[in-house]
Amino acid sequence: MRADTPDFAPILAALTQAAEGGNAEAQLRLGLLYTQGDEVALDYVAGAGWLQRAALQGLPEAMRLLAWLYAAGYGVEQDEAQTRHWYLQAAETGDPKAQSVVAHMYQTGKYGAERDPKQMLYWYHSAAEQGDANASYALGRLLAEGKLVQQNDEAAFQWLTLAIMADSEPAKEALAKLTARLDSATLEGYKQRMMQALSGA
Repeated sequence: MRADTPDFAPILAALTQAAEGGNAEAQLRLGLLYTQGDEVALDYVAGAGWLQRAALQGLPEAMRLLAWLYAAGYGVEQDEAQTRHWYLQAAETGDPKAQSVVAHMYQTGKYGAERDPKQMLYWYHSAAEQGDANASYALGRLLAEGKLVQQNDEAAFQWLTLAIMADSEPAKEALAKLTARLDSATLEGYKQRMMQALSGA
C-alpha cells in the first residue's frame, strides 16, 4: 500500500495499538515502517524503539535490524558492543543473515570482536547450510585460498557453486579462478560427486 493511500491511517492506528499492547510482530512492522520511511515519515528514533521492543521479545529479524542501527548510528548512538550483542543474539536464534555477519565479524575483528577462525567457520557453515549466498561465497573463497583455513578445492568448488545457484555474482569470479587451476579430470570428479550429493545418491 502506498504512502498516499488514504486507507492506511486506520491500519497504522491498529498496528500501533497492537504494538503498544505488546505484540512483537506489530512492533517489528512498525520498526520497519519508521526506519524505511514506508507509509510514514522516516523516523529512525521511533523505528529503533519499536525494533528494540520486538528484539527483546526474541524476534530474530528485529535483533538483526537493531544491530544494523547500532552499527550505523541511526536512531541510536553508534555502539559496537550493542551491535555485536544483537547480531550474536540473532545468529543464535538461527537467522542466517545474522550468522553470516557474525562469521565476518570473527573473520575481520569487526565490531570489537576478537578474530577467531573456529567461530568464523562455525557461523559461515551455519549460514551457508541454510542457503545464505554471502556465507556460501565467503566459505568457498576461504577454502579455495587456504589462508585462514586449510585449503580444500573440492569443498570450495561445492560452496561456490551453491553460492552461484543462490545468485551470488562474486562467486562466479571466484569459481572461475578455482577451476582455471584444476585439470579436467579433477573438475569432472568434483562435478559428479556434487551431483550425487545433491541428488541424495
